Amino acid sequence: MTNAQQQWQLYVEGNALVADFPAGMDLDDETFAAVNERFEELANRPAVDTHVSVLRMESPLHSDVFSRAQEAAHVGSEFGITQWIIVSDDIKNRALRSRIDEVPGVTIELARDQDEALELAQ
Repeated sequence: MTNAQQQWQLYVEGNALVADFPAGMDLDDETFAAVNERFEELANRPAVDTHVSVLRMESPLHSDVFSRAQEAAHVGSEFGITQWIIVSDDIKNRALRSRIDEVPGVTIELARDQDEALELAQ
């Protein structure tokens, strides 16, 4: 496992593909490529119809993160993911929601914490 992989986690819980992005996470191309590869592996599972993004990153999100989030929403919809739940502070939640809401067929929900997000996923 590379250093970049140790900083983030993607796993399935029930019908939700959970992506946990910690504070201090690298936001470089190598990290995004590894996240995307793991996302596609897990999104392919038949029971998965929801994506939960837990954003613990402290820095403001930049335009590259927004474009990659939109790309992930498009890819997720190709695998049958129709709901995306974002867990973060209010500013990041609203900013990401405005970008992902532009993806047809994907409903966006906002949650205060991961437990609330997993309840919404049911």
